[in-house]
Amino acid sequence: MDIIPLMADTPDYETQAKDAVAASIKSNPAAGTSMTVPLMCQHISHAARMSKDPKPAVVAVCRGAMNAVLLGGQSVPDAAIALMEALPNTSLMMRTSPEDLMSWVMEGIADVTPMAGAEVREGVAAKIEEKFMGASGVFNEFCEAALKKSR
Repeated sequence: MDIIPLMADTPDYETQAKDAVAASIKSNPAAGTSMTVPLMCQHISHAARMSKDPKPAVVAVCRGAMNAVLLGGQSVPDAAIALMEALPNTSLMMRTSPEDLMSWVMEGIADVTPMAGAEVREGVAAKIEEKFMGASGVFNEFCEAALKKSR
């Protein structure tokens, strides 16, 4: 699927990622993260390359993609971890550090936790702690900020 900006000067990366991931889930719900994570990585890479400031673009892509995962009835914790595990390869194609990229992705994931609920938030945090020791503290800070924004 080609990534086409909605408007040349202000593309809506969040909606593009949400729509693409939702379509992927709808076309093959049993595939889980095997189809959605590579698609998310493509959108992250594209948004980062096309933006003057890649951070808000990457956060928006992740927020949109995770929204689609949540609304599509897929496991947000599984998708989040699969995406984070794919980031080292994605960061090689970008002009950003793997640490920054992971932080931006966690921020985008955290932005859906107010809608997803405490069980999903705790599930994501537990999986992050299991795979990326110490990173769950950063994720939890992003979740608290997202909760404040949602009020």
